[in-house]
Amino acid sequence: MRFLLFYITILYMILLNGCDSSKQSLIENNQTNIINIKVHNLKKEPYSVHIDFTGKSEAIDLVDVVSRIKGELLDINFTAGRYVHKDDILFHIDPKEYQAQYDKAKAILQKDKATLSLAQATIKRYEPLVKEQLVSKEKLDQLKASVYELKSLIKADEAQLQEAHLNLGYCDIRASIDGYIGKSSKLVGNLVNIGDKLTHIVNSKQLYIYFTPSIEETALIKKFAKDPYPNVEVTLNGDTFKSVKLKGKVDFIDTKANSSTNTVSFRAIVDNPKGMIYSGSFVHISLDLGKYDALALHPDQISQDQGGEFVYIVDKNNTLQKRYITPSFANNDMVFVAKGLEPNDRVVVGLFHSLIEGAKVNPQEVDNPIKVN
Repeated sequence: MRFLLFYITILYMILLNGCDSSKQSLIENNQTNIINIKVHNLKKEPYSVHIDFTGKSEAIDLVDVVSRIKGELLDINFTAGRYVHKDDILFHIDPKEYQAQYDKAKAILQKDKATLSLAQATIKRYEPLVKEQLVSKEKLDQLKASVYELKSLIKADEAQLQEAHLNLGYCDIRASIDGYIGKSSKLVGNLVNIGDKLTHIVNSKQLYIYFTPSIEETALIKKFAKDPYPNVEVTLNGDTFKSVKLKGKVDFIDTKANSSTNTVSFRAIVDNPKGMIYSGSFVHISLDLGKYDALALHPDQISQDQGGEFVYIVDKNNTLQKRYITPSFANNDMVFVAKGLEPNDRVVVGLFHSLIEGAKVNPQEVDNPIKVN
């Protein structure tokens, strides 16, 4: 058993020495064949911090055009997809039934008003007769009671007339907002029922943009955002449409996370004067958190192993060194370095898996791989 342990120990030392020899031979070989390396001279510079999300647009002004009465559709006065103005007549429903109801209610009101006038005149005639005891007081009291009853009846008649007037007005269905109108769900000649959705109108000059950062991303936004309601830039998804940009601002952040998705609901308002983005579109959102002076690296400059995230730097002797770093913020374009690097460190640009710590290199200075703005 002891012999076996001794044998294993000897074998491990041979292998370890072999690895060290291989690494040393690679370094020596690299020193005889010095390679050119691109480096960026690290400086603390101002960077615009932003986080990107995907969301969905929704028109702020979007209404359904709904019928309030029942009747035959006689006319459609718009072209689908065109712009309409508030109070434009869109649909015309047969008014004959509602005109008759209005005329009837008006006639009943006039009749009851005439009856009231007669009753009031009769009371005036009876009052002196009651004083002379030519007519009983009970008869006068009956007349006065009928006047109160007629006044109540007239109020009901007026309400009935107002309702008939409203229903007659509802025969012309009008636009309630300015905007682009959809296609009609009914054809001329069809019966329209109360509550039928006939079309919709969308005014997309302003849009709501909804998106849902994770609770971790929300914490990052709260930490870095210089404005509690940051500015946003919205574009359509896809590189082809990056030139379509809308600007706006977050106006709502939910006070409670969604426990099933671990996300928080955000909403922004953006101006869309030319209607370039439609309501219901999936969009890309860039949330602007402000400018910060920082030591920053491009994500392509960073590698990772069991020890964590690291970069290669070139020291004053033009020797490669590995430096482990601690990021404080990261997005797709940059990584802020909290620990591990100092200003004027020469950081290797790009990922080079064949690089060996301790090897001699020929550094070539290049511009900052991150666009500073």
